[in-house]
Amino acid sequence: MGTANLKALVVMMLVTLSSGCSVPNQTLSVETMAARNSLKDYGLVSCLIAIEPNSLLATDLGHSKRSLSFMGRGKYKLTQDENTFEIIHDPYSETVVFMVKAAEKSVGYMKSGATAKSLGCFKVYHSNVFNEFVAGQDEYIVPLR
Repeated sequence: MGTANLKALVVMMLVTLSSGCSVPNQTLSVETMAARNSLKDYGLVSCLIAIEPNSLLATDLGHSKRSLSFMGRGKYKLTQDENTFEIIHDPYSETVVFMVKAAEKSVGYMKSGATAKSLGCFKVYHSNVFNEFVAGQDEYIVPLR
């Protein structure tokens, strides 16, 4: 499979997967659901980049990652110490650490002995534990102006 085909496949999977957050809660606002989906997508993209960070696909995914983050108009704020400007909490980096660690535990193994590291990323993306982690970041959502 060529790089272009692989890239198209991953983009198609991202669009399909990000079409809705699987946290079933009808009382959440559209803004909160959008923020959660954005943070989940950020985690998934970061996890896929971690598999082969120097690939062309990782470069392309990196552009998506930046557009989903704070300075790319992401939905979450970073918390800093007012005096030292040291970052106290970054929902984006916390999400990446959580997802990559969890994905490493869910690598797919083929009959041929090959591994599918991306399978772990997708398993975590759809897990209740990840949804709960993302929901725990709600206090950092930046309200729409």
